[in-house]
Amino acid sequence: MNSQIVKRQSDDFFSFVVGKPSGGEAIDTTVPGLYRQHVIMEFESVTIDSDSLDCEFTIPFDNNTEANESELIIYNLSYNTTNQLKKGGCVTVKAGYGDDLGVILTGTISDKQVVNEDVDRIITIKVIDGAGLSECETEVSYCAGSTAQSILRDLCGRLGFPIATFQPVRDYTFDKDINIDGSLMDAIEKYAGICGVSAYVCKGMLYVQPLSASGLDCFSLSVETGLLTAEEYEKEQKNGEFEDTVRGWELEMLLNHRIQTGTRIDLDSKRVSGSYYVQEGEHTYDGTNMITRVTAVEV
Repeated sequence: MNSQIVKRQSDDFFSFVVGKPSGGEAIDTTVPGLYRQHVIMEFESVTIDSDSLDCEFTIPFDNNTEANESELIIYNLSYNTTNQLKKGGCVTVKAGYGDDLGVILTGTISDKQVVNEDVDRIITIKVIDGAGLSECETEVSYCAGSTAQSILRDLCGRLGFPIATFQPVRDYTFDKDINIDGSLMDAIEKYAGICGVSAYVCKGMLYVQPLSASGLDCFSLSVETGLLTAEEYEKEQKNGEFEDTVRGWELEMLLNHRIQTGTRIDLDSKRVSGSYYVQEGEHTYDGTNMITRVTAVEV
């Protein structure tokens, strides 16, 4: 079925180079419209272009196997087109500037609501991230002498996803029987923490590794490349017998579709210079401001 696309001209421009890869060539800022905000939402039979209709989004991402729920808002979509956006349908969201667009969400519609407010017809769509999993329960026991790494590997195998990487950085041997009865996702997160790593699904593959092992492109982030704010972050975590202190920065920047879990950010600001890895964050667009916010931590 052919997608429905309607175009509209827009005059929104930015004057920043947005997160180009370290060592990459500078973007030619003389190209007309290079920094024009642009969003495309691709449903199974409909394509929504921000040059034709007003839209908004909030799209979270993180370093665990829990399914993330994103929110898409579209204004004044026709009744016929609205009816084609069905629960269970697939959706992909691309965002960026001018022709520099990248995928920031692939998922499945979990809910749709339509509200009439003054002269606007507001369609709110909830989307379950395709990289996440629906909640599931597990009941399993491990005998005394089992290690955290062996338990984690077995739990990950129960997800049914191919394991792309399994790189725990520490281990612990339990002197008592271990009984797990409840959320499989919570159990994986717990034992990944004991093993000193993150466990998350990306593009249909399971990764169990430190964030620094992601192998993704790194980005130089400064005021000149889109940095807006930077606030210190510190959190104490109890992981089994281990107590970890996680330190880093909560960063706000102009939206960068290349930023995802595990991306290395080479931060250069008045307060700090150093390399940090994205643990979690969200991409947002309110119709005016297109922003990426992340928590980036030390290794």
